[in-house]
Amino acid sequence: MGNILTIAGSGSKSISLILGTAVLGAAVASSVMGLGLREIADWAREVFSVTFMVLLAAMLAGFAYCLVRLVERRKAGLNGDVWLEAAVHLAGGVATIALTYTLLGISLGIGTLAGQEVNAETVQSIIGDLTSHFSLAFMTTVIGLPVSAALRAVIHITDVYLKSSPVTLRIGEQS
Repeated sequence: MGNILTIAGSGSKSISLILGTAVLGAAVASSVMGLGLREIADWAREVFSVTFMVLLAAMLAGFAYCLVRLVERRKAGLNGDVWLEAAVHLAGGVATIALTYTLLGISLGIGTLAGQEVNAETVQSIIGDLTSHFSLAFMTTVIGLPVSAALRAVIHITDVYLKSSPVTLRIGEQS
């Protein structure tokens, strides 16, 4: 019963961390892009594929859970290395899917050229398809690589901090 409560508590903290970060991210995106939340969601669906967003969200959720478990374990004076490793691998996974979708977008863009006759009547349509696929390619990299780097920094800095100083701060509390 204790393990189930620990998992549920960690899951609850992870969900809070994810939702709080999502709200802050949406607010920043809205102010930077000058768009409403619905317009940002429509733009993201158009630029990124749904599968990319689902994979990214799953990895971010897993990362949040690992971060919470690492903090809980270190705070209790226990070994949290397995949670550190899992979080590092999830951060690397974000970079991997970003680069995979970059190559996919480029491949799809090049694939639109194959088998199509290029002439004055078709060039506009072909360019539209190319830019759509290349947008997927480059935006997944633009988003994925910095997110991956930020996740690696967060997990490593948090771990070093927790190992080097007495922990009195809980996730969600203010110092």
